[in-house]
Amino acid sequence: MRNRTGHALTGFAFLLALLALTACTPGNPAPDNPGAAGDWRLPEGYYEPAKMPMVLVHPRPEAPGWAYARNAYPGLRWEIPIVVQGGAWPFRYEIADDGGAEGLEIGGEMTRIREGGWILHRPTPEYGTLWWDDPKPGSYDLKLRVTDQEGSTLGLALTLTVGTEGWVFVDAEQGSDATGDGSLERPFASLQPLYGDPSPYAHQRVVLAGVVPMNGNQTNGNLRIADDLAPRIYVGWPGREAVLEAFEGKVNVDSPDFYLANLEFRDRSDYAPDTGSYLHMITVWDDTRRFTMHRVHVSRFQGVPHNVGYGNSGVIMLTNNGGQRYHVAMVGNTFSGPGGIVSSIYALRESVFERNVVRDAELNIADGSVWGLFYFKRDNEYVSVRANEIWQNNTWNIGQSPLAMDQSRLIEFAYNVLRAPWSSGRHGALKLFTATEATGYAWTAATPVWIYRNSLWQRVSWEGSRLANAADGFLRIERNALHEGSFEGHRTVVLEGNLEGAPLLDERMRLTGSYRSDYLGRVGAEIAAPAPE
Repeated sequence: MRNRTGHALTGFAFLLALLALTACTPGNPAPDNPGAAGDWRLPEGYYEPAKMPMVLVHPRPEAPGWAYARNAYPGLRWEIPIVVQGGAWPFRYEIADDGGAEGLEIGGEMTRIREGGWILHRPTPEYGTLWWDDPKPGSYDLKLRVTDQEGSTLGLALTLTVGTEGWVFVDAEQGSDATGDGSLERPFASLQPLYGDPSPYAHQRVVLAGVVPMNGNQTNGNLRIADDLAPRIYVGWPGREAVLEAFEGKVNVDSPDFYLANLEFRDRSDYAPDTGSYLHMITVWDDTRRFTMHRVHVSRFQGVPHNVGYGNSGVIMLTNNGGQRYHVAMVGNTFSGPGGIVSSIYALRESVFERNVVRDAELNIADGSVWGLFYFKRDNEYVSVRANEIWQNNTWNIGQSPLAMDQSRLIEFAYNVLRAPWSSGRHGALKLFTATEATGYAWTAATPVWIYRNSLWQRVSWEGSRLANAADGFLRIERNALHEGSFEGHRTVVLEGNLEGAPLLDERMRLTGSYRSDYLGRVGAEIAAPAPE
């Protein structure tokens, strides 16, 4: 079998491609008349054709039976993101068969708002989310379907078990480590009872309420999630405040199927790490597959001045020591307050960063040598970075770009809204290729990078020799709106249909004036189509 770019697939990649093909639902052709104005399907020219095939990122069929996506607790709201890499976005999500799970719902389509002669399509918080407000005990065989703008369809079968086994509750306000047993009725007060070698709770799902200190299970205060030392799933208690607070150290993830969702995550206000090493709230080590963050609010990444000069300090480090990491999903998260970079990102395969927001953030504590808040560094392939927003009320005290890319290929940056104050030097709204050649790693016409339909305020900056060993035209920059600045040409770059120069965008990062009437829905990040007559 060969992939979309014509390269032979071997080993695990072949199995993943076969899974993606067999998951397509038969007998569900595209509508005869796609793209009717006002429908979820957009007219031709108002969406971008797929750059990569649709691949399921979350939930994965090979995940273990104890994974959060396969389990719900009776009477407690349950929700998971349905995450797809590649495809012609935006998608439509459907429940093809609820298996008898009465009340199960899905955020199937973007909301559509009429504005003058246009229909604006905007994602809601529930878009792409499957939820059940009041799960009933039992086992349910669910069938879901995701359809893209070109009519490609990806099917997903999921067995959901609703029961009380395999759950542990932590309530910092009303629980007790002395008298609690981790049940809903008698929760623990902290995470301390959950650690062990082995831990009896290693494969259980942790539900948190109150401000829970993240006291580690290692002598330096770090929480190590490996083998059977600690649980891998932490979610907020529905209807309750839920805060996971870094009391002493960081989370070291060295096992698959880590899941963090529906809670606030922060460093304690007086947290001061050991000096002399990088500072990360979460470190995800090599070959750690199926890492998911969904609707997490990172409200305080503390460390001034302890991480200054430490290089890749940031909220999340996805490491690179020679391994490859499949199926990372970071969807719908918010980053605010004191902070540095969000993540240095290495060695991803078939992963998605979607609809994450950085706003009301004080971006002032990471080392200046790290060039992007989301910094996609070496060896990333088959990654979709779409509809992220970094523009609202942020203060920048060091030069960083919202997004940066270094020696990645087969990656798409699309529908992102990015604003930074830098108009010169080494930074801007988007930073590209901060190194030159990489041993054993080539950029050809069959391994492109796509940058399309983004709204950018301030320049696109380059570094190094713009990948001297790259093929002509491997980097495609198409239909972006760049307010203040211009796109530079180069033999490696194809520029097509971009708009550049002020005053393209208003303060809400929307096309303005004649640009709006002439280009809305076809250039920039806004998704829109002409309204029906």
